[in-house]
Amino acid sequence: MMEETGSSTSFDDLHRMAAMDAKTLQDRILTAARPAIDVSDSQAVALMLAHVLLGVVQEYLERTSGEHDVELFLEVNGRPPADVASWPVNILTGLRLRQIPADDWHRICEQSVRTAVRRLRSASETTA
Repeated sequence: MMEETGSSTSFDDLHRMAAMDAKTLQDRILTAARPAIDVSDSQAVALMLAHVLLGVVQEYLERTSGEHDVELFLEVNGRPPADVASWPVNILTGLRLRQIPADDWHRICEQSVRTAVRRLRSASETTA
């Protein structure tokens, strides 16, 4: 997980890698947020990861790219698909297509996990 992709990697391969990345990130979120969340509710974790990724990637693109790139990213990824579990995978696939530096990829993933855990814990405190 979390390495740069080469130009010879197919879209299907990138999508598979992103699916594995999303699963790993969601598992890390579940582990870190216990017992604050119901571990059987993977939809909630996928949804939270997607929302957090939207913000983190948008911030990254604002720093490293142009306004058009941010708008395109939000146009493509801003709305949840019918299958919410695929949303973080789609976002991570798009990020892998950009072939961003490994350090940036790592920072995006780490920040996303920390933020998602914090939000899930906070949400469980307000509903308890």
